[in-house]
Amino acid sequence: MQKARYILGMGIMVLSLSLQGQVAKDTELYKTLKSKDSILFDAAFNQCDVTTLESLFTEDFEFYHDRGGFTDGRKAFLKSVRENCAKQNPAEPQSSKRILVDGSLEVYPLYKGGELYGAIQHGVHTFEFLNDRKEYQKGDIAKFTHVWLLKDGQWQVRRELSYDHHAQTVSKEAIVLSEGTLNSYVGDYESPQAGKVTITKDSDHLLLQSNGFEANLYPEAENIFFLKERGTKFKFIWSNGHEVSKMIILENNTIVDEANKI
Repeated sequence: MQKARYILGMGIMVLSLSLQGQVAKDTELYKTLKSKDSILFDAAFNQCDVTTLESLFTEDFEFYHDRGGFTDGRKAFLKSVRENCAKQNPAEPQSSKRILVDGSLEVYPLYKGGELYGAIQHGVHTFEFLNDRKEYQKGDIAKFTHVWLLKDGQWQVRRELSYDHHAQTVSKEAIVLSEGTLNSYVGDYESPQAGKVTITKDSDHLLLQSNGFEANLYPEAENIFFLKERGTKFKFIWSNGHEVSKMIILENNTIVDEANKI
């Protein structure tokens, strides 16, 4: 409960600061912390550079993640980084990428007695990860907040919040299909991976249900549907031109599963 109150308090602080105004993007403070942000995530995601990370966090660093939980202390945080890095093969592409959303980075200075002692940095970033075919595909989008402290001319992160993780939406417009066309895809399908899959009509699109999972499928062509949450597509195959025989699931235009109509 105490950690939850702290995260809520930090959120209120960021909102309050945003009403007061952030520093301009051409200021030295903004440029310095934007560079620090780049160095930090390059060390974490691209280089597995634990030495650089150690220099960027205070010893009493605290990390709050809305899915991964709370990590107390720089030592504990770097331990998990070392373990993840040990699993990676340097000869292969990195398993994930972090991409800062253009224009999202904000910096708010912290003063005490008129002297700059730190700053709050807030931004939005997206992630990509390697699938089984060694192809990068979209992962989550999330917000982050860093509390930077300035001591003896050195900037270090005292606290980090990583939150509001959710799937990236696909900016694609659905087309309109007739009720008869949508109804032609309704029914039960059997997938080797997912088992029974049920397709029903839901207003102007289809609804997929399987083992408690639900997903809205939107039409982009007469027999091809997509998820707005990610780049997955569903293609319905007709047999003899008058009856649907199966549904093909594609990721990055590659078939990952097939479900035969029962």
